[in-house]
Amino acid sequence: METEYLLDEEFGERLLISVKADKSELGSNIRAAKAILCSYNEVSIRINSHTYAFGHKNPEYTICEELGDRKGVMSERGITAGFKSAKKQGCKIVVIDLDEHVLHLDTFELSKYISRRKADFTSNMITDCYVVFYGKAVRVNARYQTRKEIESKLETLRP
Repeated sequence: METEYLLDEEFGERLLISVKADKSELGSNIRAAKAILCSYNEVSIRINSHTYAFGHKNPEYTICEELGDRKGVMSERGITAGFKSAKKQGCKIVVIDLDEHVLHLDTFELSKYISRRKADFTSNMITDCYVVFYGKAVRVNARYQTRKEIESKLETLRP
């Protein structure tokens, strides 16, 4: 069964939105997706259809043909739970959405928690992590970047 997608007016085929996407999170999913697309011209994103299976939360995105999920964390401490949840969903990409609940960017704490997920990256369970803040996004990867390098990259998100 093929799902129908709507083309985004601004990004066209780079942002496809399933007509069966989760309406309760659609605004947040589109906002975070657009931040990624504005920051990375080579990226394409599909917002997936919502699965109604009991007890099953499906990944919200397909980013460059890999499953990904947006995690609207409440603080830096939510990174661990976000990664664990994304792995359970079969995601390869984690989108940390700070715009949802975080008002102040603490790059030291954020880089610390992302760096602690290094095993997820080195085992290839997670291939990429995007962090969204103030409508911008950066891509970080603890497999290839030190905590200091991740912190430096996160600093570029400051308004």
